[in-house]
Amino acid sequence: EHPTQKPVSLMQWCMKWLKGQTIIDPYMGSGTTGVAALRSGRKFIGIEINEHYFSVACRRIEAAVNAEPLWTPPVERQEQLLT
Repeated sequence: EHPTQKPVSLMQWCMKWLKGQTIIDPYMGSGTTGVAALRSGRKFIGIEINEHYFSVACRRIEAAVNAEPLWTPPVERQEQLLT
């Protein structure tokens, strides 16, 4: 839905190299980075000047939030959650 939209999987791969827990995208476009951030268990802040793309991004990110499962913690974290 955006002329330079990237695959979510590419953005998730890029985030593997980051240590931060909050991702900021000052040029949010259609929200691919936001979806990738949420799927990787991170917080996300997005900024977009174009109202159309902002609306597109909000819909995509909301759909990602409402999708089940959004994120699965690593096995050792799952065990901690169960005990």
